Formats: sequence, C-alpha cells, structure tokens
Amino acid sequence: MNKSTIFISHISEEKEIANNLKSFIETRFLKTVDVFSSSHDESLKLGDDWMDTIKKSMKNCKLIIILCSPISISRPWINFEAGAGWIRNLPVIPLCHSGLTPGKLPVPLNSFQGGLINNEDDVSKLFKKIAEILGIEKPNSSNNSFFSEIKNFELKIKNSEILKDSRFIKNLLIRQIEILKYSIFYSTIEYGEKNTLNLRNEDIGNHEFTFNEIYHLFDFSMLVFVSNKRIFEVFHDTIHELSENIKFLLLYNRIDIPPKIKELLNIFLYSKFQVDNWYDQINFIANKESDSYIQLAIKLIKQEPLPQTKKESNIINYFIQYYESLIYFKKWIVDFEIEINSIINEDK
Repeated sequence: MNKSTIFISHISEEKEIANNLKSFIETRFLKTVDVFSSSHDESLKLGDDWMDTIKKSMKNCKLIIILCSPISISRPWINFEAGAGWIRNLPVIPLCHSGLTPGKLPVPLNSFQGGLINNEDDVSKLFKKIAEILGIEKPNSSNNSFFSEIKNFELKIKNSEILKDSRFIKNLLIRQIEILKYSIFYSTIEYGEKNTLNLRNEDIGNHEFTFNEIYHLFDFSMLVFVSNKRIFEVFHDTIHELSENIKFLLLYNRIDIPPKIKELLNIFLYSKFQVDNWYDQINFIANKESDSYIQLAIKLIKQEPLPQTKKESNIINYFIQYYESLIYFKKWIVDFEIEINSIINEDK
C-alpha cells in the first residue's frame, strides 16, 4: 500500500528549511507518510526527470505546504504550485518565515490559512492536520533542535538580505556622496592640491580645515559633468539630489534598511534645509556682474578672526553657515561610511 505524500513547495535558496521540515515530519510520523521536497536527495534522485517527478508528487499528494518568505512569495513557481493544490481541492498551508507573517501574504496565498514555521502552536496545528489525513493520533510536535535550526536559518536569510540591500544602498548613493566629498575638499584646499586628489581613496574624516580656508567655494568645479557650476552650487545641488535618492530608499518597501543606516538617512533628510539657509545670498553675490563682490567676500572670509562668530545682519553670517554645513555633512559622510562598510565588510 502506497503511503500518503505531503508536498513541500519551496525555492532553491530555502532548501535547508524544506529538508529540515521533511525530516522532522517523517521522523515524528514514524515514516507513515512520504514528504516530497525537490531539494532532497531522496525525493529527486540523480537522473530523474525533474518536471515529471514533481508532477507525479503533486498528483499523488494529500497536502501541500508552501514555504513563504519575503523572497519566495515573489517567485511565480510558488504561486503555481499553490494554485495546483487549490484546483485539486487539497489542503494548502502556507508556512511563513524570515520576517513574513500570514497577515502579509499576497493574493492568492492569503486565501489559505497560514502559520509560522518557528511557532510551536502553528506546527502543532500542521501535525494535527497531517494526522487527520492519515487517520492516526497526532504525534508530539515539540523539538528544540528543529526550532533552533529554523531560527538559525532565518538569521542567515535576514543577514544575507541586509548585506544585499546594504550594497544596493551604497551603490545608489555613492556618486552623490563622492561629489559631496569633492565639494568639501575643493571648498577648502589650494589648486595644486586638487590635482592630486583621488576621491575614492581620500579619507574625508582626516581632512581638517578652518573657516578662513573656505574662500575656494567661488571656484568653478573641475568635475566634467558639473563644470559650469561653482563649488558652492555643486554642494547645494548634490545635497538635494542625494535627498531625493534617500526619499526613494525610505519609501521603497522591498529593501531592508539596517536601523543605524535608516537613522542616518532620516538625519540627512531632515538636515538638508541647512544648505538653503545660505544658498540664495551666496548665489546672489556670485552672480553679480562685477567680480568685486566675490573678491570682497573672499577678503572677509580670509580676514575673519578665529573662531568665527556670527554678527547681527552681516554678510559674513552666510559664509559661517556654509562652513557649518561643510562640517556637518562631512561628519555625516564619515558616520554613514563607517556603518555601511561595517555591514558589507562582514562578508569578506
């Protein structure tokens, strides 16, 4: 007499959790049921017709378990196998893991009663359903080793996703961050030094400067793609461009942003107004027909006693605000790169 079959639908990245569940069920039910997992050597042997074996297993099975994670629910094969069970009026049980909960299942998976694979009560309900199909008593579903393995797997999945998403975040923002570094360096160093800079290798954290050195903000940019802008314009515009990319990241619900990175992104977003405090006035000076306005501004910056202090209704206040913005966003870049690199470098 053929044993009843339970079909576990899963994606290849989650074969470890599927095979653990297969072994757990078969062991507790004393081999009175066959559990098909396409990733397991016993279910799909070398040389077997892959598609034909899966079709036969689905045709003969009495229950389908769908392993659902934030990754797997986006794969069409999972929904296809769930639909095949629904057409045959088979019980279909979504078991969620790695941060996904039954309440967040998409259509059509949310039409089935689901549970959490790391929840002992939900696994007990699964065992009860299997026992009803087999017509036997429900075996004990408690197993510390099984649930520990599930939690370890979930941690690996989460860390893997965080690593991938952190790389995505860094790659999305890296161009604007490099231009911010450029703006900070080029606002405060002499022309000869500019020719020796390699922005990807320069440590912005070690770059110290005083208020008297920011008079280069009126220089025209040496970057090819922003060559018609002065340095202060590049700085201002890049802050706003970076803010738009950060808004996208914070609103994009398909990526997992580590808490400290998320905090830094929010800090940046709420701090961008700093560059608007000085921009209009400095831009007004830069666009005067006579260069004498710029030369006067440079003279004021060079001659300002240190530490600089704001004065009532004085043009120097706008340059002090510019200087403070350079200091502020320099620190932000340092903090961001430390956090993002600490995550990405853990994989090396």
